[in-house]
Amino acid sequence: MSKMNLLNHLSIYEDSNATNNPTMNNVKWTLDEQGLDVSEPESKSLKLQAGQTLSLFSGLIAISDDGTTTYDIALKAGTSNTYKLSHNGGTAPVFRVSRSTGADATTEVTVTKNGPILTFTSTGGTALDLVSGGVQVNDDIRIGGGFNIANQGKYKILAFDATSFQVENKGGQAEGPIDLGASFVEVVQIFSADGVQIGDKVDLESGFSSLTLDTYEITDVNPNYIEIYSLKSLPEETAVSTQLKIHNNSKQFIYIETSKKLSISIDGINVGEIGQLSAGTKLKKGIFMKSGDIYQASITNESSSEASVFYVTAE
Repeated sequence: MSKMNLLNHLSIYEDSNATNNPTMNNVKWTLDEQGLDVSEPESKSLKLQAGQTLSLFSGLIAISDDGTTTYDIALKAGTSNTYKLSHNGGTAPVFRVSRSTGADATTEVTVTKNGPILTFTSTGGTALDLVSGGVQVNDDIRIGGGFNIANQGKYKILAFDATSFQVENKGGQAEGPIDLGASFVEVVQIFSADGVQIGDKVDLESGFSSLTLDTYEITDVNPNYIEIYSLKSLPEETAVSTQLKIHNNSKQFIYIETSKKLSISIDGINVGEIGQLSAGTKLKKGIFMKSGDIYQASITNESSSEASVFYVTAE
């Protein structure tokens, strides 16, 4: 953990003859904060060309929910602190991109074992069609009920062809053929590795009960739901209209100096311009400072010439 000292001194005076006479000061204010706990401090000087936009940092994870999206939240069966936050209606959030397996209720799958490698192959009914479904190596796959308990779980796809895929599972067992049945969509689920990750954070900021509004760590993810961990008990709710903010890191402090006019965007919202301070005809640097949860920041040089920029961030 790093330490930050913050010293701001503001003195404003108005004299017919410029002086620092303390009795003539309109404003005199000092903020002295010592030993503030921060992490990952970083500073950088750069040149920003006219019209150029630069991302200073971004910890936001893009999902697709919007004003029509609704969610359910409920305690996960068999647990005491894990809650399932599921898409209920409206535009899907797409926490991960779902792949099509080509399976249906008639599909039968046989499992063979070679050392730590399990191969799942469609051997009856409608065949798997993984290539057309957009499956990729390293995609996540969730094997559910119907298979031997030793074969159930979440794995990475090591290799595949149109009708079979391989995963690593040292404790897995050969079996089959297994009829996927009416719940085939849940029995074999494949989805992208990219997107929301276990360990990311989600901010529940509106819509839910006031008891629920907080920041939580994500413990599991699927295309249409995430699971979160909470030490406090949360009420069950359905069809909550809200948009989620998911992030893998955030900053708690940002400071910017610039020689030219910049516009600044914080968390995707333009918060205005950083203008130069001037005294008489001598231009002074513009400054911007913010503390609190900041997930994304970018700057744009709004002037017609190169800007010299210095910035500091810390978590």
